[in-house]
Amino acid sequence: MHKARVLEKQGGFTLVELMVVVGIIGILVSIAVISFAFSVSASKKTACRANLKTIRDQIVVYYSRYHAYPPSLQDLVPEYIEKDSSLNCPDSGEAYDYDPGTGEVSCPFHTGI
Repeated sequence: MHKARVLEKQGGFTLVELMVVVGIIGILVSIAVISFAFSVSASKKTACRANLKTIRDQIVVYYSRYHAYPPSLQDLVPEYIEKDSSLNCPDSGEAYDYDPGTGEVSCPFHTGI
């Protein structure tokens, strides 16, 4: 007589279950990466806005001292602005536009700031 083998179900995951888990993890990672990219872009725009505010404030200080606008933004370094890297947009790296006749400064990359 043959002994009947009792087949026991072995513990483990099926291929379909593993594929579903990998798919869900992939979707969550893509959402996280997109969210991170947007937050980095927003923080660089905020840094640009802060740089422009600092530059505009220091132009006013320069004007009150010399009764004229500075010939260039480089004339504000280092007495009024510590680092000349603050004279460039953190997002694009471009130098800020400056009109020495009016004292207006703007970012060529972020319009409307």
